[in-house]
Amino acid sequence: MFTHLNLRQLVIALASFLILGVGSAMTARADSFTIVGNTNPTATATLNIVTLSNSQLCFTITNTSATGVVGAVGFALPGTGTYTLQSITPSNQPGNQNFSFSTNPGNVPQFNGVTLDFAMVTHADNFAGSNPPKGVKPGETSALFCINGDFTGLTQQQIAAAVFVRFQALATGEGSDVGRCTNCGGNQVPEPATMLLLGTGLAGLAAKVRSRRNAAKQ
Repeated sequence: MFTHLNLRQLVIALASFLILGVGSAMTARADSFTIVGNTNPTATATLNIVTLSNSQLCFTITNTSATGVVGAVGFALPGTGTYTLQSITPSNQPGNQNFSFSTNPGNVPQFNGVTLDFAMVTHADNFAGSNPPKGVKPGETSALFCINGDFTGLTQQQIAAAVFVRFQALATGEGSDVGRCTNCGGNQVPEPATMLLLGTGLAGLAAKVRSRRNAAKQ
């Protein structure tokens, strides 16, 4: 049987666990984001943000489309900044990916002419000029791209929301589309059932402590 002190300690421990659990869930961030074509829903990719710090962003892109290649990945970030390519790993990319880094990739006509800050491209410096068969083919994951710059204060969700992915050769060697993130709100949230059970248990234990305390006073 629990003593008065043990019950009190248990309540405190559960309260701490509950607070820490909620805090962790609220600050957790997803690192994978789904990209879907603007006009072609079969054009899909997964953006994987591998690391994000105040001074560096590292990411990969996986082509989850059945056809076509990902020929460019551009970023239109909030504010202004200077960005440089830190590394591409491995440098000898598999297949025909052949990406290069561009700080003058142009704009995205499909989205009201949004101007890009930088991009990984397969054709000259132009985001809009992808060059099949170069690019990430269906089922492939790109090399790891690491970009240096000022990313202070930006979350993974904000980074993903600023990404534009160009798909090329979507049907019989023709067709293109530009996709954006569809889950930039993140997907790591507190589980309501778990939080409810913990809260209910905590309230029950607190009531039991009060009951024992009142009985002891009589």
